[in-house]
Amino acid sequence: MKKYLITFLSSFILELASTFYITTVSDKSPYMILFACLSPFLTLPFAGFIVETKTWIERIKLATALSLGYGIGSLIVYIFIKN
Repeated sequence: MKKYLITFLSSFILELASTFYITTVSDKSPYMILFACLSPFLTLPFAGFIVETKTWIERIKLATALSLGYGIGSLIVYIFIKN
């Protein structure tokens, strides 16, 4: 259960960071370099779990955790950008 929570949180944070990265690129801010360098490290928690999974059931559970993290992250971004 712990690895699914870590996977969810990692993908959630990655989605938020990706939005910040896109915003800094569109604003031509030098902070885009920071977000570009941080993003690969944000994927490390779930990349390790994905590599070590042995069964399709585990892979589906991890994909579900990733999907929820990205989806909820996108929803939060949408709500704050819309307002």
